[in-house]
Amino acid sequence: MFSFFKKLDRNDKRTLITCFFAFFCNGMLSLTMGSVMPDLKAAYNLSDTTSGLFLSAHSAGNLIAGFVSGMVPLWLGQRRSITLLSAMAFVGYFMMTLMGWPAWLFLAFLLIGFGRGSVSNFDNRMVNQVSGGSPAAANLLHSSFAVGAIIAPLVFLYLRNAFGWKIGLAFVLVCGCISVFNLSRMKLKQDTLDRKDKGNTTWIFLKNPSFLILAAMMFCYLCSEYAINGWLVTYFQNKENLVAALAASGSDPVSYSQTMASLLWVVMLVGRLTCAALSAKVSQKIMMMVSSIGMAIFYFLMLISSSIPMATISVAGLGLCMAGICPMIYSDAAIFTNTYPMATSAILAIGSSGAILMPTVVGSLAEVFGFTGGMSAIFVTVVLLVGFAVLNVTFKTRMTEEMKKTAGM
Repeated sequence: MFSFFKKLDRNDKRTLITCFFAFFCNGMLSLTMGSVMPDLKAAYNLSDTTSGLFLSAHSAGNLIAGFVSGMVPLWLGQRRSITLLSAMAFVGYFMMTLMGWPAWLFLAFLLIGFGRGSVSNFDNRMVNQVSGGSPAAANLLHSSFAVGAIIAPLVFLYLRNAFGWKIGLAFVLVCGCISVFNLSRMKLKQDTLDRKDKGNTTWIFLKNPSFLILAAMMFCYLCSEYAINGWLVTYFQNKENLVAALAASGSDPVSYSQTMASLLWVVMLVGRLTCAALSAKVSQKIMMMVSSIGMAIFYFLMLISSSIPMATISVAGLGLCMAGICPMIYSDAAIFTNTYPMATSAILAIGSSGAILMPTVVGSLAEVFGFTGGMSAIFVTVVLLVGFAVLNVTFKTRMTEEMKKTAGM
């Protein structure tokens, strides 16, 4: 699993560790949004539609970052640009604690998405470059995201209960400051990119069917993941038959829902480490297809579950199947991202465009049909993910002649 790490020099190892910690903070940012949403709604009297709009603003920030974070390094250099752009996420979280005007909170979520997207763009591209596109490295990177996602709801719940939800956000802000400092201290072998090199700004890879299939998979996956992360806690707190079952057993729906958010990412961590170990023996295209099918099955079970054991098992199975899909998409796309810097921006932007839509769709449908009806919309994107994953297995990834020329092959 760690064979790729032994081949790196000391500076590259430090770069990878910095990227891993930044992704750990990204995981915290992601899950804290879902955990704090019920408190934001109560404190600032927000509707479900407005709350969904904020989650979509976060995804819109991700989409903008897909383009901006790929271009800014051409002028500022990679180290300065990621230091500046990543700090925006923590500015957004600080804004949440100050006031509850809808426009103000919309901007806060937009900045969080922008900072998160910039780190995602930089980390995935940098890890692919340093490791030579290793699936194990990609899964370990995303495992660090899962660790942050596991810790965040638990720490937030403890601090919220002890001191209030605003103090619950303080832990995220402290870790964010450490991450920004680490990024500012990196020593990159190629910090400044050549603006005159057309390979650094071209979008020719969009004509490659293999890239478009992977981008479509990212669209469907992020559409599903962002909506699940954003609404899972609220969904379980509003699922009447499950709330009744929890009441009958003497359990607290708030604590249970926060625990399920952590459970989802505990099994995702296990799944990503498992994928990293299997990547040397099993085709990642096959693993993505099997994982997508399992994701569809367990998500359907979560929607129809009415008992505590079934709901818990479905969340665990869902997290296990979701685990390796995103990192393996990035790893499978390394043939493009290591040749064209804008390819990482494109695949992130395409994925984020779907994530912009789904949280708002879920919130809007929930007001009309209830949260089970709203969450059912996510199942459509999961089924589409299965279709594209099957197509990805049957369609071999190939470099065009122009790509070979750009890569110097």
